[in-house]
Amino acid sequence: MIKICIHCADEFDATSRQKRIAGGKINECPECVETLGTETTVAYLGVCMGEGKQGGVQILAFEDDSSRSAYLKGWRNNSGQNKGKSCQLGGHLSSTGGIRFKKKGETPANSNHKGRAD
Repeated sequence: MIKICIHCADEFDATSRQKRIAGGKINECPECVETLGTETTVAYLGVCMGEGKQGGVQILAFEDDSSRSAYLKGWRNNSGQNKGKSCQLGGHLSSTGGIRFKKKGETPANSNHKGRAD
């Protein structure tokens, strides 16, 4: 997929390994992304909500990867992922305060096992 860079007007392959590593916008070549520092990718994260028999899903957008990683670490700890049913017991719950994010989408949970909200 050949594109033309908006900064230098050179042609580049948008699906190349160099472009994937450099990141940036789809219409910026890898060299311009590295020299201009125009990394603009948003760190998204999808997490399950815990209400109802079928939990919903939220899509969250973070300002950077470190905020995304910190939130995911806290969510995994507090949700009990890979802990079985012991997630509500003990003093292991951690705070995710101070992590800034925006909710981009949500699929609400269903109230019962038949997929209907009663």
